Amino acid sequence: IESDLLIHYPYHTFDYNIELLREAAIDPLVTEIKCTIYSIAKSSSLVNALINAHKNGQDVTVLVELQARFDEAANIKLANRLIEEGIRVIQGVEVLKVHSKLIYIERKKGKTTERYGVIGTGNFHEGTAKLYSDTSLFTSNKRILKEVASIFEFFETPYKFINFKQL
Repeated sequence: IESDLLIHYPYHTFDYNIELLREAAIDPLVTEIKCTIYSIAKSSSLVNALINAHKNGQDVTVLVELQARFDEAANIKLANRLIEEGIRVIQGVEVLKVHSKLIYIERKKGKTTERYGVIGTGNFHEGTAKLYSDTSLFTSNKRILKEVASIFEFFETPYKFINFKQL
């Protein structure tokens, strides 16, 4: 990502999210992908990209929100599917409801690490993205993405205090 890009749904296409994850999944330099899921389409291209990334040897972590309104059963099924595929799944965070879009990608290029991400409102449901108004920021800003990585660290150890300055 050469510069930040702010996307507004449904005015812009949701496909940018899918394309980003598909490209990351097949990129041999990508080592890690992290993502939040609140609500997802039944045949989600986004989930398929995450599974393919794991099959390609990338470290994939997905937070699946089990308290997603009207999607609890589907999200439990999704979490179990991802676990069966070998993906590290965080099944929500106690006393916290995660309802936002987050993607975090690490790519090793020589001795440097590049980071890319998406921060947005709403969820990664390909169908409802055509109906609901949401916003996503596609960024490679190091300061912002350091804090996105910290959010995933918090999801895994929820009582760890993290001081945010960018988010």
